[in-house]
Amino acid sequence: MRNLVFIICCLAAMIASAQFSEPGFYRVHNAFTRDFISIKGTKFNWSKNPDAFWPCILMQSDSAQCSDPGSIIYIPSMTQTSLCAQGVSTYSLTGLPMDIELWTTQEEGLDTYIAKTKIYNEITATEVNGVFREFGFGLSAGTSPRYQEAHWWIEPVNLNSIETTFLGVKPATEQVKDADGCYWTSITCDFPFLLLLDGGVEGAYTVKEVTLQDDSLFCARAVKLYGQGDTVPAATPVLLKCKSPYVSGNKIVPVGQIANATQMPLTSDLLMGNYFSNFINHSSFTVIDQMAEYIPEQATAATDDYLALGVDDQGRLGFFPQPQGSYMVANTAWLNIGQLGLKDVTAVYLVEGQDEPGEPVDPEPVVVTGDANGDGMVNVSDVVILITYLSEPGKFEDGTRSELTIDLDAADVNKDGKVNITDVVLLTIMLSENE
Repeated sequence: MRNLVFIICCLAAMIASAQFSEPGFYRVHNAFTRDFISIKGTKFNWSKNPDAFWPCILMQSDSAQCSDPGSIIYIPSMTQTSLCAQGVSTYSLTGLPMDIELWTTQEEGLDTYIAKTKIYNEITATEVNGVFREFGFGLSAGTSPRYQEAHWWIEPVNLNSIETTFLGVKPATEQVKDADGCYWTSITCDFPFLLLLDGGVEGAYTVKEVTLQDDSLFCARAVKLYGQGDTVPAATPVLLKCKSPYVSGNKIVPVGQIANATQMPLTSDLLMGNYFSNFINHSSFTVIDQMAEYIPEQATAATDDYLALGVDDQGRLGFFPQPQGSYMVANTAWLNIGQLGLKDVTAVYLVEGQDEPGEPVDPEPVVVTGDANGDGMVNVSDVVILITYLSEPGKFEDGTRSELTIDLDAADVNKDGKVNITDVVLLTIMLSENE
């Protein structure tokens, strides 16, 4: 018992001193401008230049960032790290690693961070210490961490975080409903995401076939793969059926690990998707006269075979061609009729079908790291059950004591194949950071 009390006291001390340090999904929010980082798939020609981050990071306001999967940032560590999203990372795009450090002051009672990096000074031809700071529409690097624009809030995006940290889903059209009064959109994310119970997203769908109806119209049958409470795998283009016409009414939450898939486009049955499209570069303040359109390597050019989700002039929901010379919209899914050998088809209308008999549609069970007691939540009860398991393992050998069960996969927080005091410590730190 004394050992147990000592452990709990040590854990309490660690909670008081713990800071952001765990790998996971976050939103990175500028403490001065209130804008959010969203990662794009572009590279700057001048690697290690202070402006190398400008074209690959777009700063967005709160209303814009909620529906952008590029604003869901995976941070793997605090030192020599990178901001990862939608198949790329700031390091892969710029060649510049960063160290994330807690800053000395708080903003509005919240911890703020700075991100240090080495940048190349063209005047002195040497590397100097730099910090990320917001600069206009994009991100640049300066030399002083005292810039207000260099201070960042880092907010977790998970089931245990605050109500606003979710990814909202924007319908492809806010005017057209289906027969159930729901709206449709498409999405492709490099992270698995949970369809929340009562979160507004009714289900995730694919298209397995296109049929020619008696009225000579082509129809794509949407087949439901995942429902509320299920997890959609990473790097899977899907259609989403939503209750609300508003972003805030359709919530999904990233879970698990990023796929970081770089091959484009991704495929799922007759659906395809990508992470990036072309966008207007915000350029460098040193070459502003060369401001031009940047096309990411992962962008997918529009063709006659690729039909995007939308509505026709009669208000009917379906898949339709994109303008010639354009690119498929970033982070979406579209219908690939080229797989079917269809030519000169300019409209395929969306209809909802039933799941195909005998075909598995349930996802693989998702292990929620830290949920040791298997109640679907990660909280102090999981710490207690872990400590009990380590101090009195015999209680867990009696199958009739259902209140003393433990999910050993979820309890193995550091995924080293063992459940020990290290997992207790890591779980406690995780909980303290989500408070």
